[in-house]
Amino acid sequence: MSLVFTETLRGSYFEVDQPAVTRLCEVYIDVTLPRPTGSVRVIDAEMTGTATFEHLASHQPIRGRLQLKLSRPRHVSYTFEVQTDDGRTVQFAGAKHPSLMRPIYSATTLWGTLSEGGVPRAMVRLHFDLRRDLVAFLQSVGRTASRLP
Repeated sequence: MSLVFTETLRGSYFEVDQPAVTRLCEVYIDVTLPRPTGSVRVIDAEMTGTATFEHLASHQPIRGRLQLKLSRPRHVSYTFEVQTDDGRTVQFAGAKHPSLMRPIYSATTLWGTLSEGGVPRAMVRLHFDLRRDLVAFLQSVGRTASRLP
């Protein structure tokens, strides 16, 4: 059985050549997390959904990977590609770094970079809003039959 859930992240980004201009962004992520077998230190999950980056991409589909690293230093990394409204492909790479010193902030804040062709184009800060989205997140959690390779 695989664990499935939906996570909504909202925030802002700025292009590296225009750091004073901040724009809004929103990412809806559907995650399929396979059941780990044996003793694992890294869990890879499929990620799909949609992303909106103001003035760049409007409700464009995403496909990528979510990786949970359980050994130290622990982190949850997000990587996906999204097509811009003008047809270019940009890549998002970011991570959450769980911390006992700041558990809520570290579990709900995702820092990342939008790159095009390996060149960083924008810095992104996404946030999971507990008050707004926790109930929907919990309602989305479920199990599904694992796919065979």
